[in-house]
This record gives sequence, C-alpha cells and structure tokens, in this order.
Amino acid sequence: MLKKFFVKNLFQTFDSEINFRDDGITIVVGQNGSGKTTVLRMISILFSQNHELLLGYDFDYIECEIDDNIIKVEKFIKTIEDDEEDDLHQVCLKYFIDGKYIGDYKNNSRINSPLFWSNNIPSLRRKTRDTLVDTQSNEVLRISEVISKYYDELDDELKEQVFPIPNEVYNILKKVSVELITTDRLKLECQNAESIRTTWKYAVEECSLELKNKIKNCLSEYANIAQILDEKFPFKVIKSIEDKKCFSIDELKQNIENTSSLREKHINSGILEDNKGDSLSGKFEIEQLDIKTSTILYEYYLDLKIKMESLNDISDRIILFKSIINNKLSNKKEVLVDKENGISIIQKSKDYKINLKDLSSGEQHEIVLLYNLIFKGRENKCVLLDEPEISLNVRWQRDFIEDIKKIISINNIAILVATHSPQIINDNWDLVEELGEFD
Repeated sequence: MLKKFFVKNLFQTFDSEINFRDDGITIVVGQNGSGKTTVLRMISILFSQNHELLLGYDFDYIECEIDDNIIKVEKFIKTIEDDEEDDLHQVCLKYFIDGKYIGDYKNNSRINSPLFWSNNIPSLRRKTRDTLVDTQSNEVLRISEVISKYYDELDDELKEQVFPIPNEVYNILKKVSVELITTDRLKLECQNAESIRTTWKYAVEECSLELKNKIKNCLSEYANIAQILDEKFPFKVIKSIEDKKCFSIDELKQNIENTSSLREKHINSGILEDNKGDSLSGKFEIEQLDIKTSTILYEYYLDLKIKMESLNDISDRIILFKSIINNKLSNKKEVLVDKENGISIIQKSKDYKINLKDLSSGEQHEIVLLYNLIFKGRENKCVLLDEPEISLNVRWQRDFIEDIKKIISINNIAILVATHSPQIINDNWDLVEELGEFD
C-alpha cells in the first residue's frame, strides 16, 4: 500500500508531501504552478521502469513510503574524468531503502533497444527506432510500454544485466500498480501496425470496444464453466440419488430464488438476454415432486448458481457504471450495455442511438473516467487523476467524490485526485493535501 510521497525542493522552490488516506481517496490542491500535475507525473514515473524520465525534473530527492519500507531516490551530479577534454558532469540517481544505500541508476542502452526486445520476447517485432509490434495483439508499443509489460518475462540473468533500477528497489515498487489519467483523455494516440503514421481514436469509443471484449471474454469463461458442470451433471445426480442425499424443500426453494435473482441481475446488466422461456422457476409445485425429481432439480440449481456467480464481477461493475451515468444524463437519454455494442447512449423518446463521439465533452469525460475507474481498477492499484472537473457541470462535480466512494467499495483501489475545483472537494476537506502555498 502506498502511504506517503515526498519531493524535496521541487522547482528549487517547494517541499511537497502527500499522505495517502486509508479509505482510498486523497485530494491534492494548490495554486497554479505549485506542481500538482508534476507530482502526479513523478509518482507515475517512479512506479514505472523508466526512471530516466525523472532526470528531466528539478528536485533534490524523492521519498516514497510503501507498506513498511521507505524508498529514497536522490538526484546528484557525477563527475566523469576525461583526459582529452574537460571533466564531464552527468546527472544520476541514487537509491536508498530505509536509509541504506542500495545503488545508482544505470544507463543501459540495451533495455531501450527494440532489437534487444525482439530477440528476447518471441511475440515482439521491431517497427521503428523506438516502437515494436506485438504480433499476438497487433498492438504497437513504445519502448517504455514494452519495458513495463514484458520486463518480468525476461530470465533473471537478463534482468540483472539490463535493468537500470536496483532489483531491491524494483521488488518494492512493483507491489503497487500505478496509472496516470491525464487531462488529455478524450483522444488516444495510436499507430497502425502496417504504417508509421500516428492516428487518433476517440477514447469513449475505445472504452465501448474494450467493454464489449470484456463481456465476450466473461461469457466465454461462463460457457467453459457451464460445459464442465454439464458434463459432470449426470454423475452427480446418480450419486446423489444413490446416496439418498438429504436436503429440505426450503433449501431447494432458496436455491431457485438465488439463481433467479442472479439471472435477473445479469439480464439487467446486459450480460444475459431475457429468454423468459428458459427458466423453470414457477412452472412446478415443489412440494408435489417425488424425491428423485427433487434431487435432480437440487443439483441443477446448485450448478446453475455456480455458473451465474461467475458473471457477478462484470455485472456488478456494469450496474454501477450504468447507475452513475444514468444519474448524470438528462431524462431524455439512457446508457445501455450489451455484448453486441458495448456502451450505447440512446435518445429515449425516439429510440435513437447517439454516436458516442457526438456526445458533449462533459458526457465523454464522465464515461471515460468512470470506465477507467470501474473496469480497469483492481486491488492494490493507485489511480492518479488530474483535474476530473474538466467539462463537468457543477452538479456532476459535487457528486464526483461520492461516485468514487462507490467505485472503491467494489474494487479496493486508491485514487489520488488533483483538482482546482471546490465543488469536487465539496464536504470532503478531511481528504485534502495542500501543495505549495494555498489560499
């Protein structure tokens, strides 16, 4: 767990300290120029494998408390003696754990070489001087993304040879996954695997596509579980009948009610279709069934409950997402989610589907933010969120922290919010950390 971040003499002006709240939400405020965005970027870099980017910031040292350890990264000037020229001065980083010196940042050209990665990760192919293509996903990745994604797949000997951060430091940092959501979040830069041209995609459409694929993967896993259970079902029934398995009528009724509730939830979320004729519920009098028929139904509903429970995580997230978004939209619009379209917005009076890219910037910001926080947030992840108030009206801003609290309750993430808006803070001044001088 990330507990504290401190940077000494930022811009040769500020000592900035952030104490992360135990309940998962911390809000950073400060005047323009106090370094809010810079601090978020420095935290993001610290928890990446590309610490060379820290050399571009003006500071004396960083201290970061993670669980029971304090990592210190100190910036210093190394003098390199040169017989032919004046001595060279190189900016470097020193690493300390709990006050003990561990080592320096090692500039290593191999780790930044596309050739190195294409030689050691079979699915990667070099594309340009600083990008590679993952042949499995057809995704174009920058070197920094490749390092972050594939470093752990290298063997230990290669890690030791190429990694510029001391392993003791890396092993502590990797306990926390950090994601930075910047203010420029409505469009995504992308590159085509067959072209060197950079293109842009609407982030809201990418969120919809990603959710569609998430639903597809969940339903595929649901089908696998169903197949395994269905194959075993006859043997389970025969064994239960032979063993004269004991259960009460009330237990059978409870199982039927539980599975019906789960089915209804998944229908409401958009995961399952409402095939009303498929349910056995309400089509028989349980008390009048013979023992063998009751046993078959008991085992059937036990298996059905397991199948339905496999969809709980995605359904709970979709229901929360829809609830928050629909509370924001005018009563003329509604958000829908299903396996065919991902996210859709309809004009209710005309039953007209609105193109996601044609939504207002505020609506797009809300969908993109909530999608990232709800569907990409996982336990032990810290999301750094810069200026969530962009394009949001006052009511949406006032609701924002309460919405975040609901999100944290289902995925146990930590969120650091940098804001200028008193409406975002609302009545949550106990969550606020001040950077620089603040009025």
